[in-house]
Amino acid sequence: MRGTLLTLLGDLTRCTQLPEPVYEFGAFRVPGQRHLPAVRDFFSHKTFVGCDLRMGPGVDEVQDLHALAIPDGSVGTVLLFDTIEHVRAPWQALAEIHRVLKPGGVVIMTSVWYFPIHAYPDDYWRFTASAFRTLFEDFETVSVAMCGIQRLPHTVVGVASKGPLAPDAAAAIDRAVQAWRVHGSRTWKESVLDLAPPLLLVHGYHWFLQAMDRWDRLLGRDVAR
Repeated sequence: MRGTLLTLLGDLTRCTQLPEPVYEFGAFRVPGQRHLPAVRDFFSHKTFVGCDLRMGPGVDEVQDLHALAIPDGSVGTVLLFDTIEHVRAPWQALAEIHRVLKPGGVVIMTSVWYFPIHAYPDDYWRFTASAFRTLFEDFETVSVAMCGIQRLPHTVVGVASKGPLAPDAAAAIDRAVQAWRVHGSRTWKESVLDLAPPLLLVHGYHWFLQAMDRWDRLLGRDVAR
């Protein structure tokens, strides 16, 4: 989870009512993230379930995206923040998400593109906007965008629904995504991605993770906020 994605989530929750229950997949709060607000904080008045392949900070249920133990048509919103690149068969995961979503349910998905390999527990894929649209073939695509340098983006984001949304809701979501792409998707970290040589970037990212892990331990951040 990156802080910019929380900005995107805030924009989306303000522009439309995301249906519940809300399921976040990839909810485990790894070192370097535990100082950030929790995704569940954006849904304090809705049913929220944090899922991952293992129990730990931020996780309510252990779920495998390849075979979800969730009934058909029972989920309102699915959140996949920087998670789909860690899924071995993403097309199978999206088929499962389509199965469990209610009609009118929404999936919000992001992924890194130009970014060091980071294994939680493994790192399989990098996606373009065209790849997201392909994964959304069984859905109604609401908005897809790439952020950063046109031919070397740092992030791809997509929102889709199971069946069409109300036109006003779909338009509001697309406006929020496109505005975030221009004004909210970049911090100093994304600027470093654009400017740093790959050799420096990879080593710098390793040092950053080590430093954040030590900082979390020093502050006793063993559980989600």
